[in-house]
Amino acid sequence: MKASFVIVNYNRKDEILLTISKTKDIIKYDQENFEIIIVDNASTDGSASAIKNQYPDIVLIENKVNIGAPAWNTGFEKAKGKYFIILDDDSQVDDGLEEAILYLDKHSNVGVLALNITGGAFQTNGWNNLSEYAGFIGCGAILRKELYNKIGGYAEWIFLYTNEFEYGIRTMQAGYKIIFFADCHVTHRTSAINRTSKRLITLSFRNELGIVYKYFQKKDRLLYLTRVFLHNWKYIFRHGIRSISWYYEGWKEFVKLRKKLNHTPVNIDVQNFYSQYYPSTRPFLRII
Repeated sequence: MKASFVIVNYNRKDEILLTISKTKDIIKYDQENFEIIIVDNASTDGSASAIKNQYPDIVLIENKVNIGAPAWNTGFEKAKGKYFIILDDDSQVDDGLEEAILYLDKHSNVGVLALNITGGAFQTNGWNNLSEYAGFIGCGAILRKELYNKIGGYAEWIFLYTNEFEYGIRTMQAGYKIIFFADCHVTHRTSAINRTSKRLITLSFRNELGIVYKYFQKKDRLLYLTRVFLHNWKYIFRHGIRSISWYYEGWKEFVKLRKKLNHTPVNIDVQNFYSQYYPSTRPFLRII
């Protein structure tokens, strides 16, 4: 099988049904080479029943609890395709899928192909076609199954946010590249359901600190943890005084997390590439 669409849904019944419809439309002339796997993350809005009724031919996995981003791993385990096409319940591939797969077929050193995302807070505006990056946007990417077999799926310690960059650092450590492919377009419709600024800030801050703590070399960790701290706290001016408590909560969650994280430092080239690319690990105001 050429590729498996792996999509996670949580309480977005209308969105997931639309995503399935759009996905079926883009593969309608080559259905035998694709499968669609939906992992429902313990939705309570009738999503699973609606999917069963309207699309009985797709693979539906029903989680008993909401486990966040690691739910994609459940889909990866079942996927038969050579490649995993990763989508959100509110994103869709518009065009360029065959070209993207052909590119992966010709470039075996590419572990993840980051697709061209429009819509939502996280887009690929300004990304350079066929350039290498340290991560990808999780609502539109293609993962090589061979890479998954070597390094596994998303980190279990990251419930949401920055999981794609944690995956990116392990991808590079395994000797693969993450390449941006501008000719495959994905629309992120960005449902407001289940999205809050507080959760985004708290979890992102926690996870950015966790990535540095786990993967950066010990002699460099304090420097980069400080940069992550300062880069995040400067956004208090954007989000307002109320966000101070959100960042504080993220810091407290990191302090608890670090006791559970095994230090598995990547090589210095991977660390340097990641730190130059990821905004929170770049120098802060040319001071530190």
